[in-house]
Amino acid sequence: MKKILYILIFLFSCDLDQQFGVQEFEDSYSYYDFIAYGWGEIFNGDKTLALDYFDQSLKSSDITYYNSAIVGMGWAVTYQANNLLNTSECIDNVEDCTDIVDHYRDNAKCYFYKSTLNEDLSLQNSTQILEWCNQDDVDIDDLYSSVDFMSLQLEDMVTYYTDCVDEDGNPYVSCFENFVIDLKVGYIYLEYLSYIQSIIDDSVADESTDDMIALLEQFYTSYSTYDIMEDKSNYTTDYTLTYKNIASLISTLYLNSGNYTSSCEYAQYSCPDLDCDGNILNLIDCLDSF
Repeated sequence: MKKILYILIFLFSCDLDQQFGVQEFEDSYSYYDFIAYGWGEIFNGDKTLALDYFDQSLKSSDITYYNSAIVGMGWAVTYQANNLLNTSECIDNVEDCTDIVDHYRDNAKCYFYKSTLNEDLSLQNSTQILEWCNQDDVDIDDLYSSVDFMSLQLEDMVTYYTDCVDEDGNPYVSCFENFVIDLKVGYIYLEYLSYIQSIIDDSVADESTDDMIALLEQFYTSYSTYDIMEDKSNYTTDYTLTYKNIASLISTLYLNSGNYTSSCEYAQYSCPDLDCDGNILNLIDCLDSF
């Protein structure tokens, strides 16, 4: 078995009793309220409850686009795959772990693909979406591969969410208008899962470190101030995923490739006071803080 060189661990925690713009009674929840609770449960590590909330959001009759809910579903199962990778079940049973992680990753691919379409999903739920992807005449791998996720814009949907207001014309606390950026991060993470599996499991073809670095650098160049919480205000959580985490991961990959100069350059985005003077211990201390 190959040694696990590095695994990006998501630490989700959130107190959903805190206020973040939801209504007091569930029967009065809007689409955006359900999305808010769904993301809260992702941060809390409860994939099942997160999917339940996203399912409820699809029942909202006053919404035109459901794309942000489907992205949330993809994140919920992506978290599940990541969580599994960091358990003894995966470390001690590589073959079984690979199969289970592949299952969650395929589910995430299904949701992420469907989130790029302009479809009325108001009469569906997360289970029915997966059933469609698993039909014999549907090749979700081909469909997923046909999407250029890193170039997606979906401007109509983004504009629609950005201007979200309630029935009285009052703006919602959170509109989740950055769903396309979150989708791109989800896509990158699925690629990273595949990369990590190629390190863990000898039977999986090696993924290119250079390709992984290039994908992360492409995202960082376009979204150098990324913060997953930017359109998800008022959560009480210790969880963070920002451009600093992305830069730190790029730095880690460069360091494991033996490229100290590039590694230190990216580490400085996370640790501005870091001196690139050849002291690798200081560089590692910086990376350990993320």
